[in-house]
Amino acid sequence: MDRSPTSTLLIALLALCSAATGCEELPPGAADARIWITLDGAGADGANLPDDPRDAALDGMPSDLAPLPDLAPLPDLAPPPPICARGDTDGDGWGTDPGCPTPDCDESNRAIHPGAVEACNGLDEDCDETIDEGLATAVCGRGACRRESANCIAGRPQRCEPGAPADEQCNDIDDDCDGAIDEAAPTAACGQGACRRVAACIDGVEQACVAADPGEEVCNRADDDCDGRTDEGFLAAVSVTAYSTLVGHHPVCDGVGERIGPNCNAAINRFCGAQGCAVTGFGPVENSGDTSVVTCLAAVETHVVPFAELAARHDVCDGTRERIGPNCNAAINRWCQARGLVGGFGPRESGADAVHVACVGAGAEMRGTTYAALSGHHGPCDGAWQRIGPDCNAAIHRWCRAQGFESGFGPVENSGNDAAVVCVGR
Repeated sequence: MDRSPTSTLLIALLALCSAATGCEELPPGAADARIWITLDGAGADGANLPDDPRDAALDGMPSDLAPLPDLAPLPDLAPPPPICARGDTDGDGWGTDPGCPTPDCDESNRAIHPGAVEACNGLDEDCDETIDEGLATAVCGRGACRRESANCIAGRPQRCEPGAPADEQCNDIDDDCDGAIDEAAPTAACGQGACRRVAACIDGVEQACVAADPGEEVCNRADDDCDGRTDEGFLAAVSVTAYSTLVGHHPVCDGVGERIGPNCNAAINRFCGAQGCAVTGFGPVENSGDTSVVTCLAAVETHVVPFAELAARHDVCDGTRERIGPNCNAAINRWCQARGLVGGFGPRESGADAVHVACVGAGAEMRGTTYAALSGHHGPCDGAWQRIGPDCNAAIHRWCRAQGFESGFGPVENSGNDAAVVCVGR
């Protein structure tokens, strides 16, 4: 019968003794008698025993046995050296013992062993029979310039190079690689002047172009009515002023020291530039006493032209032999025509080696006439008494007005009885 040493108490009673009766000898054979009393009140066979007066003798015993004291731990024993350290001749802690599950694959280089960090050098540092693995890729650039590049190729570190930017297109791609998509992408345009519009680019798709409706032309240096002309009806405006006013723009043009010439050209240019939408002007187209009548122009091109370029159009206008006069009139007019315009005049202002000129286009026409016809509008401009000057300015102005224009300048070319003039403001 099994009994737990912690739950069963074996009491061998060989004799019963008491202070009153003394000890009684056990009957023969009783010496082998054993009474098993379990701490939980069960008999030797597990049945509950009847109460026994002698159980009182056990009442003073503690119910719990004191725990055994903890045993001191055994001293640590140094673990045996790892088997992989056997045969480690390069001192990296990894050897070549056949029993090692991952032996060192190169005992001549301590940077090579199982678990080492892989580098880009064409070697198998971590002994896994793969070279330069796990070195990932680099990403550089943005938009269409974005590139991915392996960090290591054939044992050589690589540098990620972004692609070259291109002109932006309407394609939902950042072609110029600036972080914005389809900005300022070229799209179809329609209309002209103030009506001009550019098709929108939405989500990489070019939308239909719709021109704006034309408006009423006003003097603002814009093509408001969208007919390809700017400030027509305002191109030329005849203005009656005075030398006492012009002298405030240039001190020499006072009607005494000069009534017509380069200084008055500069004064008229500055006077007209301050008038409404005008850019510059020419004249005087009429003059008498303190009165000076000038023609102010809008929508013209102004340029600074070296005398060397003008001399290429007419050699006399070289800044030395002539700076203002009939030859320079022809040179300036030809220079403007070479730019695809109707003609031009000047100098509006003069410099040492160059002059300021004005070229006219829309709203202007170059027309041929004769001194005989011009003298009919102002007698002195007959090609003999005067071929260019204040009287011819008046004759040309009046002749152009008779042709339905606002005014005119010239002659821009002249030969014998023939003269070419430019009329403006139709």
